[in-house]
Formats: sequence, structure tokens, C-alpha cells
Amino acid sequence: MKLLALALIFASSPALAASCCGGSFSFPALILGDDKAQVTGTLSQSEITDDVLASGKWIRRKDDNRAQMLKLEGAALINDSLQGGFSLPVHSKNSRTSDTNSGLGDVSLYLGHETFPELTYSAWKPRGVTFLQLTLPTSPSIYDSALNASDIRGRGFYSLGAGLALIKAWKVWDFNFSSELHRSFERTASGEAYNGEATIRPGWGTTQSLGVGWNRRDFRLGSTLAFLYEEAIAINGSTTSEGHAQKNFTLSVAGSYMINLESAVTVSYADQSLIGNPVNSSLSNTINLSYQQRWPR
Repeated sequence: MKLLALALIFASSPALAASCCGGSFSFPALILGDDKAQVTGTLSQSEITDDVLASGKWIRRKDDNRAQMLKLEGAALINDSLQGGFSLPVHSKNSRTSDTNSGLGDVSLYLGHETFPELTYSAWKPRGVTFLQLTLPTSPSIYDSALNASDIRGRGFYSLGAGLALIKAWKVWDFNFSSELHRSFERTASGEAYNGEATIRPGWGTTQSLGVGWNRRDFRLGSTLAFLYEEAIAINGSTTSEGHAQKNFTLSVAGSYMINLESAVTVSYADQSLIGNPVNSSLSNTINLSYQQRWPR
């Protein structure tokens, strides 16, 4: 029971993060175990270390571009198989070239269904949920920035996605997998950068993650590899650009301690500069400290 509880707590904790304006990933804020509600609070410290151009060229950052994030995530059952969830981030950013700027990030809402319940024991069958995710542009983006880009805290688009999250515990090991596909919708932007008004057309995007953990008593050590891809964002107006696709990988390691069967703390480190060939991305490393409280059915 403790093994499954630790695996569930880690899987639903936001162990991965990316720079706020370049796309991000976290395991969906949904209930994967036998609980009626859960709340997770996470404090993060990140630093953008490199920019990778569309050509693949790496440029080392030297401006100490750092960000702090406080994220509150929660989910609750609507009925035996249906649940709703939310993700509410607050960002604070600073660098050598700009003042500190703080505020709300992009808010996400979830609707999940326990499509793969674990009704009887199986040595191979995972348990999991399918979900819909709606992301709201509740924060300034690069298309709205008025403070030398220091106030950018989101992507700037309404986005609708669907996905699948699975978890399986086996002896002292646990495995988790998440996959989602989303579509961001076009918008308009205006200002000197566009010489008037322009239409911004994003496309499809996806995140995929695979994780493994080793458990001993009340402790868990785990690692996750995540892949992010966003289609090119086209700009049409007096200023026209076809844009370039974005892709990157995030490797994370994490340690969790289960205080009791309903709560745990997790410390994790995520780095986007270690694996893969990123394109058109600002790469960051992030330290997360999270606490999760769960309420059994």
C-alpha cells in the first residue's frame, strides 16, 4: 500500500518545469489513486542557462535570468469516475537587466475520467485516467509585454488538449507515463513591434513523459524524461514571419518522503540542457519543493 501511495504522490507532483514563456510540462493535476481529493503546493527556483536558436546554435546566458514560482494544484471527484482539477501558478522574475516582476501565470483547468481503474490485481495492467485540459492566457506573454520582456509569464494563447496518464507499481519499482496533444488558438496583437495589428497563429503541440521510481519504506527515488514539441507560430500583418518549431527534453530526478498514507514531500531537480537536440528554446534548470495532501474516499 505504501509503495502505491508513494508512486501516486510522486506522479501527481509537478516534478518537471520549463521557462514560463516557452512551454512547460507537468504531470496532470489529477487524482490517480483511491482518493476523493488532493492538493499540491510547489515552490520552484529556476534559471535560464542557454538559448538555442532555430538553427540549433547554443548561446550561453549571462544575465542571471531567474524565476521563482509558487504553484497550487488541486483535484476533486465529481462522481466515482469523473473528476475536476486546476493548476494555479504565480511567477516572480528578475535578471541583471530588469527589475523584479511578479504575478499570475497561465491557469489550467482539467476534466479527468478514470478510464483504466484497478478493480482487481494485475501484474502488468496499469491504472490511469484520460483527461481534457484547458489553458487560459491569464498572464502577459511575449505578444503583450510592455516591460522589456521582464513581465512575460505565459504563452498568450487559449489552448485545449487531451491526454492520458498511467501508473503501475511492481514490487519496489513504479512506472508512470503521460501523453497529451493540444491545440493553441490564434489571436491578434498590436504595437510598435508589429507596425500596427497582426494575427498570431500557433499550431499543435505535445508533451510526452516516461518515469521510473525505486521505493524503500517511506522513501522514493525517481527519474523522469519528458519531451515537448510546439509547431511554429506564424505572424501575419505588416510584419510577417512563418516562425520555427520548438522542441526540447527535460530530465528530472526526485526524492520523496511519505509522512503518512495521505501526505508527502518531494524535492526534485530538472534540467533541459542535458539530453537531446533542442531547437528554438530557452533552456532552464529548476529546483522544486512540493507538499501534497490527499483525502481518501
